[in-house]
Amino acid sequence: MKISFDALPAKPGEIAIRFVTSDRRGEIVPAVPEQEFSGQPNSILFFREQETLYIGLGSREKVTASTLRSAAGTAAMFLKKIGRKQLAVHLEEWPQFTGAVVEGLILADYRFEQFSSRKTSAIDTLRVLVLAGDIKAARRDGPRGAIIAGAANLSREIGNQPGNLLYPETLAARAVKMAKENGLAITVLNEARLRAGKFGGLLAVGAGSVRPPRLIVIHHRKGPKNQAPIALVGKAITFDTGGISIKPAADMENMIFDKCGGMAVLGAMAGIAKLGLKRNVVGIIASAENMPGAGAYRPGDIVTAYDGKYIEIINTDAEGRVVLADAIAYARKTCNAAAIVDLATLTGACCVALGEHAAGLWSSDETLGKRVLSASEKSGERLWPMPLYPEYDEQIRSNVALIKNSAGRLGGACTAAAFLKTFAEKTPWAHLDIACTAHRDNDRPDMARGATGFGVRTLIELVESWQ
Repeated sequence: MKISFDALPAKPGEIAIRFVTSDRRGEIVPAVPEQEFSGQPNSILFFREQETLYIGLGSREKVTASTLRSAAGTAAMFLKKIGRKQLAVHLEEWPQFTGAVVEGLILADYRFEQFSSRKTSAIDTLRVLVLAGDIKAARRDGPRGAIIAGAANLSREIGNQPGNLLYPETLAARAVKMAKENGLAITVLNEARLRAGKFGGLLAVGAGSVRPPRLIVIHHRKGPKNQAPIALVGKAITFDTGGISIKPAADMENMIFDKCGGMAVLGAMAGIAKLGLKRNVVGIIASAENMPGAGAYRPGDIVTAYDGKYIEIINTDAEGRVVLADAIAYARKTCNAAAIVDLATLTGACCVALGEHAAGLWSSDETLGKRVLSASEKSGERLWPMPLYPEYDEQIRSNVALIKNSAGRLGGACTAAAFLKTFAEKTPWAHLDIACTAHRDNDRPDMARGATGFGVRTLIELVESWQ
């Protein structure tokens, strides 16, 4: 997509996109009844003869960057369906949302079609139209939005890959390619190096698969040499059968999305590099395939994590926290992280609590929790703060080891968070359970089905705004 910013009107062949609040819908010429176009968020009115598409924003007082991002995505999704590829979006009234609008258009332009015989048309050109006095700001904010959306789409593209093609080894190869393209340092720990380093959690989860696990460590070093890095940690189970505690067959195909926490970290590191953010950041991706093979770990096993803590295995389908135990401990001990933020498609319990509309947020540090929440609000990725009561620590206490990897159904998302907190120790730590926000089964008005890239925009905003 070629993007430009100017104050010229729409050209012949371009579709003009205009955003309308509900109080201004009466100004549209020719007039249309409210039943045809209400002006509510993401409502659509298309005048083919005028080559103009109107998208509703709802109440003027409630318009935010998220409103415009979604409206822009809705416009792109609609126009792609009818094969219109040249767009001119009018932001004379909303120049402060240029970045969000560009994000929304690029996010909506993506659809996973690598193996599809029918391809949808991609947007060729986008002109963002603002007043002459706003062009300088638009040319600053628009490219930033394009980078962030591109990073999220990278996360989506890899997140959508099937398990027979994307597994720990090939994921590592993709990460190496991304790092080289963006000037990032990368280290991949293969099975031999994981054994030498005593990454017991990652090795245990990957033991049932013929495709051994990997720990992928990506460094962005743009801060002072002695600056402790922010650690972004992601779970990347490339396919999750549940192992010995095998899952039901229904919907198991969606377990290709169990890698999306790691994909958020991968996309965020690409975006952070492209933006040249002046901060030291390390991205750590723990990747394994959880299979019920002859060598698979079992309920009742005792696993030794990277930092020497003993874990009693109760349920092999609670594998994400086991690989993250190693990765979080590595961020704390080896990377000396100033703060750790992990993302994982961790629990069905979080889906029950929050549905598809928000991810859960847990944090051991009030300041870090507020930073993450603020970043999510700016990025438009909704998080909801969840508790870390001492009782959850008691629920995961083991009779034969330090902790157990499952405490049953009650408070399942919170006990999983309590498990992870154990490995961060005193390092400020935050956990995002993105189990039901990481992918969608059906198209949204503003985004195609499949992996969503959830978390990428929040992580980039967090690093960029870090003080």
